[in-house]
Amino acid sequence: MYEWAVATGTGACQHVSPVGVTDEEAQAQARMLDALLAVPGGVPACGWVTVMDFVSVLNGYDRYQTPVRAERDPGGAVRWSAGGPL
Repeated sequence: MYEWAVATGTGACQHVSPVGVTDEEAQAQARMLDALLAVPGGVPACGWVTVMDFVSVLNGYDRYQTPVRAERDPGGAVRWSAGGPL
């Protein structure tokens, strides 16, 4: 499973919005990008996709890797970067 999220603002004013979950990484990346681009211009924003896996001991999902991150600058340009373990 892949979860995507977007955060707006910076520092203590940062607000993280978990947006959704899908079973396809490419779909999660596309939806994260859509959510990132929907943030009003001039607002600092970043987004990421996190790999989730079912952990039977927890009887639930655990997040364990962030394969991609993206940041949008005030001018609207998006910069992608490779992620890594959380």
